[in-house]
Amino acid sequence: MVGGSGPRPRPTVVPLSTSHWGRGLLRNNSRMDPRQSTKRISTRTILIAAALLLVAAAFTGYAMGWWRPGAKAVGPVRITAQPAAIWIETSDTGQSLNFDFVVENQGSVPLGIDSIDLVAVDAAGKPVLRRFIDSNGFAPSIETVPGRVVAPGGKILVFNPFHSFRPDAELHRLTYKFSLSIPQEAPETQASVTVEPRVYTPKTPLSLPVRGKLLVHDGHDYYAHHRRLNTEHPAARELGITRNFMRYSLDLNPTNDAFEPFRGNGAKNEDWFAWNQPLFATGDGTVADAFDEEPDNVRGGVNHFDPRSVKSKPMKFYGNYLVIDHGNGEFSLFGHLQKGSLAVKVGDRVTRGQPVARIGSSGSSNNPHVHYELRTGKDLNAEGLPAVFRDFNRHLGSKVVLVPASAVDTGDLLEAR
Repeated sequence: MVGGSGPRPRPTVVPLSTSHWGRGLLRNNSRMDPRQSTKRISTRTILIAAALLLVAAAFTGYAMGWWRPGAKAVGPVRITAQPAAIWIETSDTGQSLNFDFVVENQGSVPLGIDSIDLVAVDAAGKPVLRRFIDSNGFAPSIETVPGRVVAPGGKILVFNPFHSFRPDAELHRLTYKFSLSIPQEAPETQASVTVEPRVYTPKTPLSLPVRGKLLVHDGHDYYAHHRRLNTEHPAARELGITRNFMRYSLDLNPTNDAFEPFRGNGAKNEDWFAWNQPLFATGDGTVADAFDEEPDNVRGGVNHFDPRSVKSKPMKFYGNYLVIDHGNGEFSLFGHLQKGSLAVKVGDRVTRGQPVARIGSSGSSNNPHVHYELRTGKDLNAEGLPAVFRDFNRHLGSKVVLVPASAVDTGDLLEAR
């Protein structure tokens, strides 16, 4: 997991007096009055030097610090991938990898991430693809990774920047190489981690939990808030969150025929087509946990969710909720249910398609919708799992695709059959 150090090439700084531009500047002014020539050379020299500095800054990871003499030594770096089981989520549109990196600086000086390189190979060891983000350019791609400086002895979480792949790519083994350096210093060090993801094979036949047309308002793509649960964040640490139980979550909004989630401006709960709509069990199983005593939040009015309550009662995230144990290591969780709407209780057996509750807006919710997760357990110590739903329609404008089985994600326009 820890790579050896090795310097990467850095831009060569050529003194202005010996550069091509510098020599040309002196030649072009050779017949001028010495005082005028000196003044013009001085002005142009300053402008050219400034331009060179800007260009050099744009094409290096931490501006002009590479030229500082007497660089400090870089300490060891450890990169780990989480969670332990890394799944390939397949759909009718492609493949996705939903995992993170923990970057640990075991040295005594801060380190900044300059680049991340990916090499993927197939089962025969043949290269499938290469990708990278780095410090090159005026708006470098590495800037899509925020908070890239790791304090001495500290850790940061980096969301995997290479997450979406064509459906026919064989992702047998993937090696990620991180290049890091001391900000405003040199040299650089590399650390790498290799993962062998596997296609997740669902154990439970699942149906969508709502009927009719619906919008996946927020799923678990790279930009979704479910995906971006930073377990190294101080707030997550204070709450004892060590896993992303929402890793494959879906916020589902029933809609009208035009796939609009609300009437008018959506000012009231009743304006949302999700409000009070029935929810159906996604698969067969036993009710493992349930709660429906939390008041629903009111659009434009009272929000009953108190984030401080989560520390003592972690499931308060979901407000009113239902957890179904499918009996095979998979659990379905439904969150933000309407107060008093549960039609089942703990210990009840349920079957796929059975009405179990109604959609509300309780817990950490600002509009009526249902939050759905497939996961490994019934509480916040669980990890998310890819959910594959059966027999639904995917709407693509005037085109309707009949989907026998697939994962779904943010922005999808669906219709349960």
